[in-house]
Amino acid sequence: MSVASYAILVFLALARYNAEITNSTSNCMESGCSDDKQCRDGNNEDCNDETSLDCQCKSNYTRGLIVTCYDAFSEKAKHVYSVPIAQNGTPIPDPIWYHRFDTDVHTLRVDVDNIQQKAYIYHSTVKSIYKNPNYNLGNSTENLWTVLSKGISSGVVSLAVDWVSHNIYWTDPTFKWIMVQSLSSTDTSMFRVLIQENLYRPHALALDPSDALLFWSDIGRFTTIEVSSLSGRNRKTIVISNLLRTNGLTADHQGHRLYFADTERDTVETVTYDGTDRKILLAKARSSLIDVAVYQDSLYVADMGALYVINKTNGNAFSMEIGEDDFGYAGVAVFHEEAQPVTDRCQDYGCAHICLTELGGATCICKDGYNLNEDNKTCSLISTYFHRALVFSNASSICILDITVLADFVFDPVCVLETTGTKYMAMDTDQRNVFIANDTAIYWTSVDNRNLQLLAQLSGSISGMSWDGYDRNVYWTESDTGKIWRTSIESKTAHVFLEGLAKPRDVLILPHHRLVYWISERNGSTIESSNINGSQQHIVLQYNDSLKWTSLSYNPYRNRLYFLGILEDEERTDIINCNLDGSNRASNNAMYRILNTLEIYKGYTMVTSYEDELTTITFHSLDDIDYMTEGECTDAGAISVIKVFDENNRQNETEDGKTCMSGICCI
Repeated sequence: MSVASYAILVFLALARYNAEITNSTSNCMESGCSDDKQCRDGNNEDCNDETSLDCQCKSNYTRGLIVTCYDAFSEKAKHVYSVPIAQNGTPIPDPIWYHRFDTDVHTLRVDVDNIQQKAYIYHSTVKSIYKNPNYNLGNSTENLWTVLSKGISSGVVSLAVDWVSHNIYWTDPTFKWIMVQSLSSTDTSMFRVLIQENLYRPHALALDPSDALLFWSDIGRFTTIEVSSLSGRNRKTIVISNLLRTNGLTADHQGHRLYFADTERDTVETVTYDGTDRKILLAKARSSLIDVAVYQDSLYVADMGALYVINKTNGNAFSMEIGEDDFGYAGVAVFHEEAQPVTDRCQDYGCAHICLTELGGATCICKDGYNLNEDNKTCSLISTYFHRALVFSNASSICILDITVLADFVFDPVCVLETTGTKYMAMDTDQRNVFIANDTAIYWTSVDNRNLQLLAQLSGSISGMSWDGYDRNVYWTESDTGKIWRTSIESKTAHVFLEGLAKPRDVLILPHHRLVYWISERNGSTIESSNINGSQQHIVLQYNDSLKWTSLSYNPYRNRLYFLGILEDEERTDIINCNLDGSNRASNNAMYRILNTLEIYKGYTMVTSYEDELTTITFHSLDDIDYMTEGECTDAGAISVIKVFDENNRQNETEDGKTCMSGICCI
């Protein structure tokens, strides 16, 4: 665009803005008000009078934007502005009010339920969603934002409100799921993981409650845009090519089109709901397009450097600034009752927990830990413990923590089973069983009745244990006998799987790959493997150094092995990973203390250390190396092993014959 054309465009935009201001002022003066700007600047002592312009005109602002802005000094988004918009969609750039959070706040995405006059913000510093229970364009700074949901990963989390059935949805790229929570209940546990299979890094999110549609982008192995019903059914991919990092997404329920911002392509684009008729509306080199919202013919795009207003019909665009000290924008949403027509299919439907909008009416789902009964409305508890949990053992107990502790570290474990000297654990999520090994024997128990039963006596010193969910066998290594053993609950007879090994330990079964891995001591630490039948035994990776490898784990999303490399002389531990064939070895998250255990879950690594009678658990985000959460537990004692129990991470075989675990399918 030439300089002259751009100048004309800006002139026309300002003309529309001035005309709207003139009309607004005229309407205000007809209502008995004096000077609009004077009241908003606080220069009129009568502004608190109900007959004044300030009160009368604020009540006339029934449409606007809510924008989260970066602070110029802290580089954190801690301002929330309300910006009136004219009837034609042009913003009036003198905000009515704003709320400034404290310096530790980093508010990012935002959405609004205009019907109930509530606003919702994702707050990345405390990894929570906040709500404002009485939001309108004339709010003062005294309105309080309170926590709605905690335990959300730090990162690019998007949220969207179903203003028909009053639910809130959000993506979590590190937990790799899409959540839904009821806004009609005061019970903060009224949430459920709605979608998690075959999600890699879900980012942007948008809803069309009128058509009962849920849209999201996934920027994992390759970037896609997908759609499903609001209950997660009828899922399909609608955009699969020419996408890099789709961070902003909004649905126009009137035009039945989807609008999205691609941060790395520097574009704002649109497609129909089925992914056809794709168009580029804005291409802005060296921009940082983050979020997008739509109202009538206007599209609003939050950028690190500007707030763009785009005519969605002809693509004409101009930029504007909100506030005085802010240099960037993190989130934008439209506040207007016309944008949110109401036909509540869930009203009086009678769901015990969560009601979701469907095209044919409504459907009930249960919060996490409950199953839907045959009446399709009421819910029954699955189990008191072990639904989705972090499980660890110490010298005397098996204890659990809610899995969201990874994102919001509140170390409040519940110890559910007394044991003696537990050294290793393995999880059977299909049958809800836990296997426990001490120095002399292996036991198993159902997580529901927690009645320990003997599975096998050990013939040597156990040095690792793993569960094969495909053939339903328990494997363990004995370092002193040089053997790998296996048995099953059904047979309870132990058989030697492999022998003649060099101090084997940390056995790891990948049932979906039909492979067995373990660590040996052959002139240094060695990772070895064989097929599940014991054939083709070979060395995968060898390291002839003083670095000791231990705690072998597997990341299904990256299809890589992870393990700890301990350098005792320097009191340093590296978290190392490599391909399944040992290639492309990498090291990150070096920690200058000796670590004991490693576990992988979704996009997190968990490691433990024990020094001076204090156990420390550290969680790293695999997608954001700089993000780390660390907590200490003085009452747990030395943690010998840490595992994750997630009943949704079950192994199943699909119709095409592929074996899947954690939603990842292989041969």
